[in-house]
Amino acid sequence: MRKIIKILILGGIHEAKRLAAELTTLPKVEIVYSLAGKTLNPNIPDCKIRTGGFGGENGLSSYIKNLKFDLVIDATHPFATQIASNAYISCKKTNTTYIKLCRKPWKPGIITWQSAKNFEDAKKKLMRMGSRVFLTSGTKGIQNFILLENKWFLIRLIEWPSSLPSLENFEIILDRGPFGHLKELELLENHRINTIVTKNSGGIFPAKLEASHKLGIPILMIEQPARPRGTLLYSLEETINWLNKRFNLNHTID
Repeated sequence: MRKIIKILILGGIHEAKRLAAELTTLPKVEIVYSLAGKTLNPNIPDCKIRTGGFGGENGLSSYIKNLKFDLVIDATHPFATQIASNAYISCKKTNTTYIKLCRKPWKPGIITWQSAKNFEDAKKKLMRMGSRVFLTSGTKGIQNFILLENKWFLIRLIEWPSSLPSLENFEIILDRGPFGHLKELELLENHRINTIVTKNSGGIFPAKLEASHKLGIPILMIEQPARPRGTLLYSLEETINWLNKRFNLNHTID
């Protein structure tokens, strides 16, 4: 009789939820889906859920060892570099198989942008760009961006940040995507946006970039950090194929 295969999925990208939904249908596979705990109302799969941090690399190592996971699937966001590093090192320490479900970064084509290496680089380049900025780079870096002089920011987030300076040069809207093309056009026009700052998160190409291109609004793109370590897989299908070969699952996606 085949033993139960225990898999820890470190969630963060949409593909992680789809993967968990696929794997929870399989007999002899036990999934624990981990959330960082930063989202108040997450759309989560129907499986065992763990929320909150692990307490760094040592805490994650202990969790993996104590629960005897056979595999860790790192499906965190491309910009979540600390947890990705902790996961990779923890799996090395505990002799646990590690794979990384990645998103290929968007590439410029008809729609082009100015690239920034990181948040600090983006801040410097933004100083020479438009004055009404649509900021969709998450909570990281907000404090630095909104301190720039002669700038007004429209900031879109999933939930309200824990702290912000007492300034009057920004407006926050709370919303969760995906967003349609017409809605993004209306948002940009109504707020007279003349610059967009966003992260190269990969995945489905966002309507905000298509809308900005149509309106002729310059885009400042914070590129993905350095290539992660470990076995890298770039789609749900590729990941399922890897799992089939490794654990003889014979699973197909409907």
